[in-house]
Amino acid sequence: MGRPKGGSAASSSSSKKPKPKPKQRGGVDFKKYKHKVGRKLPPPKNATNTEIKSKTIVLPEQSMASERAGMAVNKRGLTLRELLQQTAHYNANVRRAALNGIKDIVVKHPTELKLHKVAIIEKLQERICDTDKVVRESLYNILQSLIFPSLKEDNAISTRSTLFLLMANILNGMTHLSIDIQLMAFRFLELVVLNFPSSFSSYAEQAFNNFVAVLSNDRINLHDRNKLNSVLSGLGHCLSLVAKTIENDDISNRQVHDLSARELWKCTTDEDNSLGRAFAMPNLLLKLQSLVQILINSVEVSASELCAKSAIDASSCEALLSALHCLDTICRIFVHEVKKPQLKFSISKTQFGPDWLRNSLLVHLKNLWGVKCLFHEKGDDKFFIFNLKIAEIFLCLSAWIDSTMFPAEEFCHFVSSLFAKAKTLRNKDLMEMYLSPIITCIPDLIFNAPDDSKGHLLEAFTDTFRGCKVDCKLILPYLDAVGEMLLPKTGTWFAEDGSGVLGYHDAWIHELPRILLQSIDKAPSVTKVVLKLLLRIGQYFPTMDCENLRPFIKLFGVESSSGAVELGPFVNLARDCQELATSCLYYFPSLLPDIIRPLASCCLSDALEPLILFKVVEVLQSTYKAGSLQITEQLNFLLLLMARFRVHPGNPSKVSNWDTFKSLNRLILTSLSEMGDGSLVLELMWNNLSNAIAQKPSMHNMNGLFRIIVTLDAGTNKLMNEDAIKLIAGYLVDASLDLSKTIEVGFQHDKTRLFQYFIKPCTIMFDKNDKVLCSTLEMLKSFITGDDHLLSSLSNLNYPGELSCRVCVVTTILIFLCNDQKLHRNLSFGKLVIKGILDYIRHQLDSSGPNVTYEEKQKLRSAFEQLKTKALQLNCWDRSELEGLSITR
Repeated sequence: MGRPKGGSAASSSSSKKPKPKPKQRGGVDFKKYKHKVGRKLPPPKNATNTEIKSKTIVLPEQSMASERAGMAVNKRGLTLRELLQQTAHYNANVRRAALNGIKDIVVKHPTELKLHKVAIIEKLQERICDTDKVVRESLYNILQSLIFPSLKEDNAISTRSTLFLLMANILNGMTHLSIDIQLMAFRFLELVVLNFPSSFSSYAEQAFNNFVAVLSNDRINLHDRNKLNSVLSGLGHCLSLVAKTIENDDISNRQVHDLSARELWKCTTDEDNSLGRAFAMPNLLLKLQSLVQILINSVEVSASELCAKSAIDASSCEALLSALHCLDTICRIFVHEVKKPQLKFSISKTQFGPDWLRNSLLVHLKNLWGVKCLFHEKGDDKFFIFNLKIAEIFLCLSAWIDSTMFPAEEFCHFVSSLFAKAKTLRNKDLMEMYLSPIITCIPDLIFNAPDDSKGHLLEAFTDTFRGCKVDCKLILPYLDAVGEMLLPKTGTWFAEDGSGVLGYHDAWIHELPRILLQSIDKAPSVTKVVLKLLLRIGQYFPTMDCENLRPFIKLFGVESSSGAVELGPFVNLARDCQELATSCLYYFPSLLPDIIRPLASCCLSDALEPLILFKVVEVLQSTYKAGSLQITEQLNFLLLLMARFRVHPGNPSKVSNWDTFKSLNRLILTSLSEMGDGSLVLELMWNNLSNAIAQKPSMHNMNGLFRIIVTLDAGTNKLMNEDAIKLIAGYLVDASLDLSKTIEVGFQHDKTRLFQYFIKPCTIMFDKNDKVLCSTLEMLKSFITGDDHLLSSLSNLNYPGELSCRVCVVTTILIFLCNDQKLHRNLSFGKLVIKGILDYIRHQLDSSGPNVTYEEKQKLRSAFEQLKTKALQLNCWDRSELEGLSITR
């Protein structure tokens, strides 16, 4: 090696040719060809043909879309089976999408839920303890809105078996390590209890164990107090279910007591009752006892925190109210168990009895008294609601409260202050919701409180009762409380001078008519309650002074100074309310003198049903028989109905009420006949009766008035005066006017029956008094002859233009009178009058005066022949009297 040479030496060395390669020894393996560019290589002689030729293979029904044709799928094209499988996917997003897809399918295809309900629930119940919050919320919404409403339609046995798996996972979730899953499990429990209350009794003990555990969890109480709202809400529903069940059990026990063995067996085997089997109360009461202390501690802590805050937290307020509600329900359950009679296998009275209520429960509740004082200093409405709830708890236990532990006077002042505060409460809905239980408990509190502690409470209660509007929801509790204090179910403690209640009776009763009249338009449901209360008051206090009830008269109407009556709302009330108001009349007789005329106007109204009309007459008749209604007032009432009742026999615009009038007619006549001697009764009412007849009411009313005379004294001589005879004759003329138009061709059957109905009372009077008959015949003769001074008061027919009509009218009357065999003897006394009528008709036929047309003569001839034939049947004529009774031409 050395340094490279430069210059010519270098160039000479580079120009040397390379040495050729030595030739390969042996033969040549492959011959190397040199090809020109662009020419194809010839295929090798030993080349393998690797070309593959194939045809398209057609396999039918291989498409996924064709496989799902006719199947229910969601928006993503997945079936229910696929979605149920995806609910167990490890990815939370997939599980969320699967639940949304299931909801989509069930909404679009409801039959899928009906066919696969059990499979859906069996798969979805696994998600109750899902670690993802959104999955749990989606499951809750699906159960609430879709599955549970459909599950209610199934029979009880299939529903119970389906809920068994669901409840197992819910109870498992309540003991989960995750607090969020625990709290959500309580929401699921509340949902099941609300939709299937009968299933709760089987799991009640386990559920209350879990309630005790979660409420005792300090980690939740201190850091996640707002999350307890769902737990307390579920606890409230479970406790309410227990309270309702034990109340229904008591009712069922009273009903079963008188059942036969077969019916009793049927009741015990019925599994479809609304609240299911009874709870195991001994074990359950032990669980509830543990809850009392926990809830009271929770209330104390929450109250202290709320009072310390400058602004009220809505969720904390809700939790506090829920805890107080749970305490109230537990106390009611214990009170109910204490009041139950001692049974052979029930829990011992020494464990949960009156002594336990005083020595254990009330000791725990004493801490609430301090909370009450803490809230009383605050002015916000929320704190007032808390105190109302606390007062409700103590009022539930008022019968067992010891004055040494809770001073009665202080407690009464506390409740009185709540009533005073309620008047200024801005939120009326809250007042109606929370003040109602307080009002209901007032009677028991007054009964148990010492006499010297009742004054403030009674004054506050009465003041708020006066100020309560009829359309307020509190009016019904107020009325119930007033009714209980006025009419206690046991004893007469209110009537004692020392009770302090007697002085407020008049104030409460005075408000009832006002509430009644205002409620008719504003709150119809209150009307019936007030009427029932008034009826009970009248029954309980038969000698009560009704001066405080005078506004009750306005229910029927108001009579002005001129005598006109303005109808009250009585005619527009419901039938049951009308019956109650009518029954009250019997017990308030001192109001009747002022009620009679307005009541009669109501009875004459077309809007009043016939049954109520008859009941009014019967009640007033009973009141008269009891000596509480003057006979003159009753007579005036009955006469007013008979004289002014408007009959619509065949008016196309109104339904016929003729049958109603005939029934009323019989009822009035029966009532009059029960009042004693008929002649004396007629004497008492004659002046008003004759005035009513003189006013010439309708034919039906005139008929009723004449029937009154017939019922009381048909042979009375009071009819023997010219005015009375004119009225009778005019009544007969008007009654026969329509029928007489067909005298030539024969009387129509319907018109004949109506005419016989109208003349019936007159025929009875004619039978009893022949002088009245003869005087009436004389008046009818004068009517034919056209004697003006007698004619003017009978009819509006004009003489002589309607002579034939007058003759036909009188002839019709005489024909029907002659048809009555009983009247033949008395008619014979008036044969001269009848003969005079025949002579007059014959004279008109024989005369050739221009005033009598040919058509009229034909009518006169027909009337003459018919009357003559009937007159001859009287058998009172001599041969000489019959001579000349023939038409000469």
